[in-house]
Amino acid sequence: MEWKSTLLIGAGWGFGTALGLAILVGGFLWYDSRPKPPTPPKPWDGNSIKAQYDYVDTEGDKNTIVFFYTLENTTDFDYQVGDDHNITMTAKLQRQNDLSPLGENGKVDYPIYVPSKKRVQFKIHITYACPDKEKPDANTEERSQHRAAVEKYVGSELTNLDGFDFLDQESRYEIVFPAPWKHPQ
Repeated sequence: MEWKSTLLIGAGWGFGTALGLAILVGGFLWYDSRPKPPTPPKPWDGNSIKAQYDYVDTEGDKNTIVFFYTLENTTDFDYQVGDDHNITMTAKLQRQNDLSPLGENGKVDYPIYVPSKKRVQFKIHITYACPDKEKPDANTEERSQHRAAVEKYVGSELTNLDGFDFLDQESRYEIVFPAPWKHPQ
């Protein structure tokens, strides 16, 4: 009879331990499989890639406006964008104090590649035409006068344009393109 009670106690102990472990493992699996709250995106980084205004000019038969900037990569890593997937290029509108996607009114040239700690030229093409056309075979002084006339035209006719903003959703980089034609330095 003593062996029966020992067997019964041992079986109860084993069953209790197995049941406790099953509840513990089941609880852990349930907790681990619960839906996780979404991870908030990292904040926009407006300091890694910086834009500096160079000049504004015209291009093509329709004499459309093109803005020239220099992009500077301040990071230790190359910055690359192959196409406009996950990119929003906007015009900064002063009166509305908002960003308006360029859409059909403008474009940038892809691919974009800015090596680490380097600077490259960057163009923003917009569909607006300028009446001031550069002379064919213009010399340096005439080219400079033409660019000044285009900048004056942009400042007087595109009064709501207060620069551009480039948003790369994948890397969370924001590149702010200033508008010195509005705010002379």
